Amino acid sequence: MSLVKILNVNIVNSKAHFNEPFKFEITFECIEKLKDDLEFKLVYVWSGKSSTLDQELDSLFVGPVPVGINKFVFTADAPNVSKIPKDDLLDVSVILLTCSYMEKMFTRIGYYVNNAYADEELQANPPSTPDITKIQRSILADKPRVTQFNINWDDPTKEEQPPMQSVEEMMAADDTEDEDPEDIDEDDDEEDEDDKGDVDLDETEAQDEAELEYDDEELDDEGDDEMAVDDDHNSKPAMAHSAMPSAVGMEVE
Repeated sequence: MSLVKILNVNIVNSKAHFNEPFKFEITFECIEKLKDDLEFKLVYVWSGKSSTLDQELDSLFVGPVPVGINKFVFTADAPNVSKIPKDDLLDVSVILLTCSYMEKMFTRIGYYVNNAYADEELQANPPSTPDITKIQRSILADKPRVTQFNINWDDPTKEEQPPMQSVEEMMAADDTEDEDPEDIDEDDDEEDEDDKGDVDLDETEAQDEAELEYDDEELDDEGDDEMAVDDDHNSKPAMAHSAMPSAVGMEVE
């Protein structure tokens, strides 16, 4: 049985300019006291050919974690454009959010990202050198790919994790979906970003890899313990529902 369950991930800015920071509001439940901190990572994957091309945007340690429901905001810088070939800037990519305990990953959540010009004229006649200031990223926040891994919470080093689904498999699996991530409406600027990025995650079966069902009920914030993140990326319980600060910076496969 997992001692930590990700209940909800709200992508605050699911639509934004390419070079704007990512903002993830993460809500999770801890059912027993943990001996160590949790580690969250955010990784940008622009190519499915090799994981060596992935960009780890940031990692964040959260703890000590109180028993109950906790919430914090994870902010990470946009990927380094100089490390992405210009021909791949406008292609579909993936953003991965992972959570680990004592260096053992137990949850991975992947989202497809569509990068395109918001201007119709630029879409029809893109410049030979991409104009990064005019490229908009749209995260398919309502269709995450969630994978769970069983770990030994008493001593994670005693139990190996099952093989993870590769990014190549993740992208190939998307070919069978009814909706293509490239069909995202780039012009719907008036859509409520908070509502679009809000996805409830609910664990189903205790198996090595399991898909989660999504609960449409909103979380009751009353009585939740918020996590305050300091400048050293170490989170500590905040005092009596004080305002939650953001952590600048976070990793997956």
